[in-house]
Amino acid sequence: MYSRKSQRPRGKRLPLKRSYLLISAALAAYLPVSSFAAAAVDPGGADASAIEGVQFDDTVLMKSPGEHINVARFEHASPVAPGTYAVDLYVNGDWVAHANVRFATAPGSESAGACFDRSLVGRIGLDNNALSDAGEVEMARVHAGGCADLAQLVQGARQTFDMSEFRLDLSIPQVALVRNPRGYVNPELWDQGVTSATLGYNASTYQTTNNGRTSNQGYIALNAGFNIDGWLFRSNGTYTWQSGQGHSYQSIATYVQRDLPSIRSVMTIGDSYTDGAVFNSIGIRGVQVATDDRMLPDSLRGYAPVIRGVANTNAHVTVSQNGNTLYETNVAPGAFAINDLYATGYGGSLQVTVTEADGSKHSFVVPYTSVVQLLRPGIWRVNLAAGQVRDAMVDRHNDVLQATVQHGINNTVTGYFGVVAAQNYAAELLGAAFNTPIGAISMDLTQANAQIPGERYVDGQSFRVSYSKELADTNSNIAVAAYQFSSRGFWSLGDALLARQESGYKTTAAFLASGQGAFVPSILDRQRNQLQVTFNQGLGDTGGNLYLVGSAVNYWNHDGVTGQVQIGYNNTLHVAGVNLSYSLSASRQRDADSGQMTNQVFASLSLPLGRSAHAPMVSFSASHSDGSGTMEQASLTGTAGVDNQFTYGVNGANNPGYSSGGVNGQYRSPYTTLSANASTGTGYTQESAGLSGAIVAHPGGITLANSTGDTIGIVEAKDAAGARIENWPGVRIDGRGYAVIPYLTPYRINNIALDPKGIPLDVEMDTTGQQVAPYAGSVVMMKFGTVSGRAAIFSLRRMDGKELPFGADVLDEKGNTVSAVGQGGRVYLRGLPEAGTFTVSWGSEPSDRCTFQFRLPAKNKSGLYSTLDATCYSLAEASVSASAQMRGKLVSSTAAKVTPSADPANDLLKSGDDLGQLKQTELP
Repeated sequence: MYSRKSQRPRGKRLPLKRSYLLISAALAAYLPVSSFAAAAVDPGGADASAIEGVQFDDTVLMKSPGEHINVARFEHASPVAPGTYAVDLYVNGDWVAHANVRFATAPGSESAGACFDRSLVGRIGLDNNALSDAGEVEMARVHAGGCADLAQLVQGARQTFDMSEFRLDLSIPQVALVRNPRGYVNPELWDQGVTSATLGYNASTYQTTNNGRTSNQGYIALNAGFNIDGWLFRSNGTYTWQSGQGHSYQSIATYVQRDLPSIRSVMTIGDSYTDGAVFNSIGIRGVQVATDDRMLPDSLRGYAPVIRGVANTNAHVTVSQNGNTLYETNVAPGAFAINDLYATGYGGSLQVTVTEADGSKHSFVVPYTSVVQLLRPGIWRVNLAAGQVRDAMVDRHNDVLQATVQHGINNTVTGYFGVVAAQNYAAELLGAAFNTPIGAISMDLTQANAQIPGERYVDGQSFRVSYSKELADTNSNIAVAAYQFSSRGFWSLGDALLARQESGYKTTAAFLASGQGAFVPSILDRQRNQLQVTFNQGLGDTGGNLYLVGSAVNYWNHDGVTGQVQIGYNNTLHVAGVNLSYSLSASRQRDADSGQMTNQVFASLSLPLGRSAHAPMVSFSASHSDGSGTMEQASLTGTAGVDNQFTYGVNGANNPGYSSGGVNGQYRSPYTTLSANASTGTGYTQESAGLSGAIVAHPGGITLANSTGDTIGIVEAKDAAGARIENWPGVRIDGRGYAVIPYLTPYRINNIALDPKGIPLDVEMDTTGQQVAPYAGSVVMMKFGTVSGRAAIFSLRRMDGKELPFGADVLDEKGNTVSAVGQGGRVYLRGLPEAGTFTVSWGSEPSDRCTFQFRLPAKNKSGLYSTLDATCYSLAEASVSASAQMRGKLVSSTAAKVTPSADPANDLLKSGDDLGQLKQTELP
């Protein structure tokens, strides 16, 4: 039986039902709770000698005089039957994997334990160099295909298995484990996914009437994909049409991609873009191999320094920043290093406090600021690309080769280097980034050589510097202060290719005949100086935030500066229980060609109309600019539905000379998203409608979704239509038993939990949670087992009328333990077919077994389960009653008591105070 409440992810259940677990708990009630603090022992597993079992006196159980019931399997907590279990494996409290683990029984043990074979040991992450002599012997047994004794393999190691959660916990001394950074996921657990095909679509149509003239246009964006054996095939394009102008299709990108986890990289064949970390990003059609930082643990992504220090004793180390604790750990005497701090934006000095065993403390400060080029010590980032340039401004085929390398040398210095080569063009870049007490600084120099049409070979240099600093004392942040100077002879790759394009066009006979003049390089705008500044100033917890953004650019071929500067302030106030947000800004822009200055001021205010989750938001804004006058806008937006699947909005605007207003709405179903809006203004009307979503083909068939993202999960839960996927609003299991989960995080553990509320009452879920770590772009399958069928409570008697022993096992036709006998000879079973056979066993002798058959009566719409009287026959009794069995009289289904009930657990537990108390905790 399952709870219809949301549950955290856990392992797959075996046919063992919760009523069996209930009996175990009931037996535990006869002894003090402390007797069950020990773990179940394994065949060669946990510290068996240290765990003393308990013995039950079966005379306290309800049974016939002189009868013995074998309850030895309950002498240890969480008794486990031999078999293979799908479990969640935890090491020292951290989830490691969802794995199939074999449990076996050691000689002389009544309870099975995990078999530590090659597969299981490989997932633990043991440091072979830390194994003792006995551990090496056990490891040899593992490599020979056997099961190791965990206590011998690792001294001090223990295991516990929680049958109710299917969770296997291993407690292993840290010294015996390979130390992995926080957030580490073993690449062996990354899931390449299944063979699949996807088609994402976004379609819209518009109709505009302007001064009596109507025009129509439409647009469809298609993103197609196919995955097979780790290879990703992608093709993206758009189809457009417009009244009076026909229709056209444009291919945006087509490529094949594959992850290369051994070198932490991704290979792309086809259309792609370089990353832009060293050189400016360019589009290419060819081959690119680039480092993918997403494959790093979260604690190694971005930049953070390695903290090194010395502890005199077994000490506790605390790392804090701006008064906030970021990291705590215990270290042994001697030198220590902390290399898995999470990146914290632009930084701020780190305060490190070492608390010794005697309580004494000593502290030191580690500078921490960051710019984009900084990498952690030892981290490499490589990008290699070769192919043809893809640029909408350049239609000629230009071969290009680009290579960049970045390397974190130490806490202070990151070095980087790059080369780019094309026909008649070459450039080399050398740079370094520094983490210093006065801020983070990066500097690089590019040397370029080019042959420009109309000129001889030219060469020049470009120097670039950027700076970032967090001022903790004043809560100020200079996020970016970047300056770049390029000499007159410096040509970027883009400028050089554009010059070649223009020269090729302007030397054609047709162009020369037009008399417009020959091409001269000076007509191209080439940057000379560029400056960018971003400054943020926090004003306390309730004072809001002040910011300043500015940029300026001038060119070699003409005078004047193009620039803009903006200053603004924003804040959120808590008034009458709601959040009132407002912002103010002023900006000034200058055009280099005309020298004209444009000033603009802007103000906005927004607040919810109520405190409920679906309270609509009303917003007001006003702006004034030179030449355009004053404009005011007002809008009201909101959401509705359990999953916020409905959104709506109303807006109006007043501008100099005209006004406008409109409405819009959207509905997001589990399978698609529909949208529509309409607006009207002075002299015009406009209507539009949209449809977006995705189609996913996978081994189970075809499933629709309202969105997919890059990395997708497919949940299979047969007969569980209506179950929700927690933390993914609007995603539910469809009528075929599938759901698409969009936007999974690649190379990270994703917790997928199902809320069974809403599924049919005759369906039981084996598990409600799983965890998966997908490759980027993959489609991963997660199968959630379900059991469909009716439920019944059987009141069992033997042929002589005696009740069956309390706690006896109930086995199905395959020999799986599916339940246990409760008080009064009652047995609760779910997932039943219309007819079948079960065996009851309470000892090792042939006389300690009996069999009963059943045939369920017709369904009663007013009840959830049936209550049946049944007779359980021993083998001898069954032989004598063979003729009766043929007539179907072994189970009094025709005279059965069919009792409507919404709580079979209550009927099962209604006798016995100890068991009755379990009703609230085990069977909500």
